[in-house]
This record gives sequence, structure tokens and C-alpha cells, in this order.
Amino acid sequence: MARGLLIWLPEGPGGVRATSRALTGQLARALPWLLILLTAVFIGWVVSGEADVWIGHQSALLALALLAAASVSSIFASLGSTALVAWPPLAVAGYLLVRFPRDHPVITFDRVWIGGLLAYILLADRRIQAAASSRFMKIGLGVFIAEFGIRAISTSTSISGPIQTWINSIVLPSIVFVAASRYATTRERTQRFAASLMIAGGLLGAIGLAERLVGFELASLSGGERRYDEVIGATRISGPYSVPETYALSLVICFAATLYWLQSRGRGPYIWGILIAGLEVTGIAFSYFRAAWIAALLVVIGSFGIRPRRFGRTVAVAVIVGSLAFAGTAQLEHRNKAFEARASNTSNIYGRLATYDQGIQIFKSAPLTGIGIDQYSTVTQERPPTVFHNVRSVTAPHSSFIAVLAEQGLLGFVPLILLGGGIWLVIRRLRAVASTNEEGVLAGSIAGAAAGYLIMSLTLTMLPYEPSNAFFAAFLGVAVGRLDVRSAETGRAPAE
Repeated sequence: MARGLLIWLPEGPGGVRATSRALTGQLARALPWLLILLTAVFIGWVVSGEADVWIGHQSALLALALLAAASVSSIFASLGSTALVAWPPLAVAGYLLVRFPRDHPVITFDRVWIGGLLAYILLADRRIQAAASSRFMKIGLGVFIAEFGIRAISTSTSISGPIQTWINSIVLPSIVFVAASRYATTRERTQRFAASLMIAGGLLGAIGLAERLVGFELASLSGGERRYDEVIGATRISGPYSVPETYALSLVICFAATLYWLQSRGRGPYIWGILIAGLEVTGIAFSYFRAAWIAALLVVIGSFGIRPRRFGRTVAVAVIVGSLAFAGTAQLEHRNKAFEARASNTSNIYGRLATYDQGIQIFKSAPLTGIGIDQYSTVTQERPPTVFHNVRSVTAPHSSFIAVLAEQGLLGFVPLILLGGGIWLVIRRLRAVASTNEEGVLAGSIAGAAAGYLIMSLTLTMLPYEPSNAFFAAFLGVAVGRLDVRSAETGRAPAE
């Protein structure tokens, strides 16, 4: 027995270190599965009600969220960039499937998955110095995140109120932005992530088309409600999301990524990209948002028209796209009653102008700090409505900018404007340093996506919705990552 033991024991300090490394490696591989097992046991404890008895309902849900986050983070540490690339299509499917509890979810797909991306961010090697324009944009983003969080906490300390809005709509998309900027350092990685966004857009388009043809709706399953529009005589398509605005803007962003992928591929099969682009356009068309239609046109102009030092191309593409859009609109107005009703609805415009006027009046009541996050509807219900051309204002701000101005005052509105200026500087710089056709297409596509996001944010309150914010933040992160790499190469060029 002693001889057998001596044979098993490692010889010398080197053998001890090798055994230690082997055991550490085995424990590291086993840790994610042990955490998953523990989480599964705790889920059973929560479902059976035993957790509520021992530690209370809220404490049980918080412990479950922490266990799930630990499990995902440990798994993401081993997955690396695969977790980021897989996120867009999985987020579309997981938005409805991962919601616990169903009525007021504490655990959602994006909270768990994007939270797990923090492990990738911490482990990703970042040696590239940020370009000046991207640094400015990141500073603006950081200030806006901090201000939004402080105002949310000062409005209400309830985890299900303004703090939840801050985490979902601002913090989670910011994590995706950082992860994408760390990942997208080469053309191949950019194309891979754009393909993932393209697939996500295809899934959204297919879900929306199925809703339109079959007649079912999913909004009520994701915390929203069926929205029937009397003007068009149909239910608005929302895809897997709670509101149709998020669905339309998410499709616009994915459409921009699809057009980039199609133009940057070089030689190769395009049939899947073309089919997916068709699904995305169909979903945008059936959303019946005029702002989404305009945003899609801006994406086409940006993706095909914007190139470095070729202003004439931009003008020519804009003229062609505008002419085709005008001709198509004229035909649709004659053949599609819903489209005609939506396109010719002027009372909707008057209602927005009345709402914007009321929002400015609310801002004047608290110009520095605003009335508080998520308080706009409550305050407007206590005020007399504003009337413009005999159309009354509504209780929603119908603009991200009006919402921030009224709810956060100048302390929130100024950082938002600075962030927008930083995004414009990033796009402008990326276009200036582009030296290949692929880089030019990327600059044009992100410009189109940013213009589309701006148009929809001017006329709709998009900021509180996480899915569309996260898709835009991901695509913007790709642009920032490529800009930092390109600027670093340009800065080294004279020394070489």
C-alpha cells in the first residue's frame, strides 16, 4: 500500500504544482455546473413556496437572481465572445420565454444574459487606445448613466419603479455597447456580429408577419396589451415585445446591420441576406409608424449613399430613394386602405404638437431637475390638456427628448444632447478615416441607423424601452471598436 501511495503522489515541487493546476482546472470547469445545480434546487424551493416561508418572497427572488447571475457569469467567462455574438437572436426568442415571475418579472433573459457579458468585458484584453471622438462619446454616456441613475433613485427607491427603468433602458444597453466595442476590432468580427443582428431582424420580421397573417398577438404575454388602432382598423404588430414602437425601431437597427452585411461580403451567396432584408422591410411596413418608414429610408440612404469624399453619391442615392418612396406611397395609398388612413392622418400630428407644448410647460415647472423619472403621465393627468387645432394633448410625451426634458430637467437633457453630439462625432470620424469600401459601408450603415433612431426618438418615446436601445447600442459599439482600431493604425502610420 505504501508503494502504491508513493507511486500516486507527485515527485518534487514541480509535481505538486502540476497536481494543483489540474485540480484548479477541474474545479473551474465544475463550478458553472455546480452553480446551475444550486440555482435549479433554489428554483424548486421558490416554486414550492418554501423559500417564501423561510426568507420572504422578495428575499427569495433576490437570492434566485443572484444565483442565476453567478451561474451565467461563470459560464460566460468560459464562453468568451461567443456569448456576445449569440446574444441578438437569442434575445428575440428569450424576451418572452425567460420572464419570472410572469406578471412582474425579476429575472428576464437580457438581465441575466447581458449581466453575464460583464465577465467577458472584464476578461477581454483591451490594449487599443480610444480615439478622441469615442472618448468624448463615452464620457457623455457615462455622465448620462450617472445622472439618470441619481434622478431615478431620488424619484423612488422602489426596485420596480424608476430604478428598474434605469437598469433596463440605460445600464443594460451600455453593457452591450462596451462588450461590442471590445469585440469588433476586425472586419471579420464586424461581419460576424452584423450577421447575428441580421438573423435577429429576420426572426422579428417573421414573427411580425405571422402575427399579421394569422391574427394573434404577443404583447399581452410580455407585459403589454393588445393595441387596436381605430385609424387603420387593425391591431398594431409588436412582435415579442410589449409595445409596437420597440418592435419597429429594433427592425430598423437590424435592417441597417443587414445592409452592411450584404455590401461588405464581397463574393458569396446573398440569398439569405436578401430574404431577411425583405422580412425586415415587411415588418417595418406593417408597423404603420410613419417615423419607422422614414427611418428605414434613411437607413437605405446611409448604407448605400454615404461614402468618404463622395458627396455626389449621397445626393444621387437620396434622390433615387426619395423618388421610389414617393411613387410607392402613391400606389399604396390607392391600394391599401390602412396605409392611406395612416399616411393621411393629420390629427395625429396636431396631437403631438399639443403634447410637446404641454411637455415644455411641465419642464418650466421644474427646469433644473425635472418632475422625476416615469412621472410624466401622472403629472399630465393632474393638468388640463393642451389643445392645438382642436386636438387635445395626450398623457404620454411622444418624444424621448420631451420626456427627458420634463422628467429630468436640464441636468438630464444636457448630457443627452452631449451624448448625441458624441455619437455624431464618432460617425463623422469613422467616415473620415475609412480607407476601404467595407469601412465606408460600415460608416454609412451606422449613420443610417443613428438617423433612424433619432427620427423615431423625436416623435416617439423610445428611451425607456430596452430591446431597441440594446440593439442600437450594440451596433454603435461595433462602430466605436472599429474606429478605435483604425485611429490607432492611423496614428502609428507616420512612425512606421
